[in-house]
Amino acid sequence: MDGGRKRVAIVGFGFMGHMHYGAWKKARGAKVVAVCDSNLAQITAKVGGNLSGADNSGLAKDVKVYADFDEMLAKEPLDVVDVTLPTLLHPPMTLRALAKGVNVLCEKPMAIDARTAATMVAAAKKSKAKLMIAQCVRYWPEYVVLKDMITSGRYGRVIAADFTRFAPAPGWQNGGKSWFLDEKKSGGVALDMHLHDVDEIHHLFGMPKAVTASAHRHADGWTDFIATTYDYPGMVVTSSSSWAMTASFVWESGFRVVFEKAVAVLNTHNDKPFVVYPEKGKPFTPKTPKANGYETEIKAFLAYLDGDESVAVTPESACESVRIVDAEKKSAKLGKAVAL
Repeated sequence: MDGGRKRVAIVGFGFMGHMHYGAWKKARGAKVVAVCDSNLAQITAKVGGNLSGADNSGLAKDVKVYADFDEMLAKEPLDVVDVTLPTLLHPPMTLRALAKGVNVLCEKPMAIDARTAATMVAAAKKSKAKLMIAQCVRYWPEYVVLKDMITSGRYGRVIAADFTRFAPAPGWQNGGKSWFLDEKKSGGVALDMHLHDVDEIHHLFGMPKAVTASAHRHADGWTDFIATTYDYPGMVVTSSSSWAMTASFVWESGFRVVFEKAVAVLNTHNDKPFVVYPEKGKPFTPKTPKANGYETEIKAFLAYLDGDESVAVTPESACESVRIVDAEKKSAKLGKAVAL
């Protein structure tokens, strides 16, 4: 602890590391004391990605910089390791930190597949430390309000729900040849981007009985579009995600949830992105929390460390979301439904 604040190290200081750094700076009860990246040029680089908001203001002078993860673990008395590395590195870094008794906040996707994610679940159970997966959409303001609308029942039960997430293929690294397009490293659009909505569907409705998916493959071999129907009794639930959009297309995400007595719509391309259309009365934009999803997930993680498991994305829950994606990939390949 640092003056009563939890001592945090961020591992991987690219775009998402910068995003998390900005959120940690706003968190009460925590302080970033170290940053680790094997590419030290990342530490001072100005980074960008598919979203705005990365903190490019530079590290505080008292933040220590490391190029070697094990050296940092050995030298720094840490309370938290925040893993913001590429997907394949999530499990080994998480396991090494947990083995040292250090709590871990790990970026999504949890791992390349559910079998690998299960090793992280087992390690968290064995360790005295805690693991949470940073599924930020669960904490995004509009999705928080949607969850409340569903659980409160104020508009009746959900009849149908559709979630979408469309963007150009990742091309902000290596002259457009991003590692994201190597599905063995990233899991492709299904795991890296589509997982956001899969996890939200899981969060809102529980595990589906089965999934039926279709996918399209780019000429270079990677999947650029996936669409899925989820088997829930009494509801029609669908989602689709794409990396097939043209370079001039601006990121779009959202949902259309049909209740018995209202329709809730989020579309980031609209002038008024979030609107509820009630059965009676005029359409309106609900009030949403001011903090963004990154800030709120870190607040939830700190509460989780203090014993409030209800607010966290537990490793078990995140692993199950990856298992749904695994089933979708299998369904798209086989051309039939896959049970869960």
